Amino acid sequence: MTEVKRNMKTAPQEERETIISYDRQTETWHIYTDEPKHARKYEKYVTHPQRKGYNSAGQLIMLEGDIDGGTVSIRKNISEQRRKQMSEFQKERHRSINKMLLFSNRASQDLSEITQPN
Repeated sequence: MTEVKRNMKTAPQEERETIISYDRQTETWHIYTDEPKHARKYEKYVTHPQRKGYNSAGQLIMLEGDIDGGTVSIRKNISEQRRKQMSEFQKERHRSINKMLLFSNRASQDLSEITQPN
């Protein structure tokens, strides 16, 4: 059952908070927020909220409940230039790892040839 509060006052900006926590035993994510922007953003992911708060204009300003689907991700917005830089970095990293593995495999083969009796 959802507890609905009407005519709530919006919390001052310095006191607003959003808390997202994970319960490993039940494998559920829980959210509490009195930040209106976050309440509106996450409302669609909480189908059975425990509490909702609305201001005098009828806008959602507070939300508490379990996030359905159990998926929470926070993605940073990055520019196309930064995305390309990261892609090139990962490609170069992948190449260097493959070189190390190739060298490691060759070294193992060389050692096995030396240590195995004829």
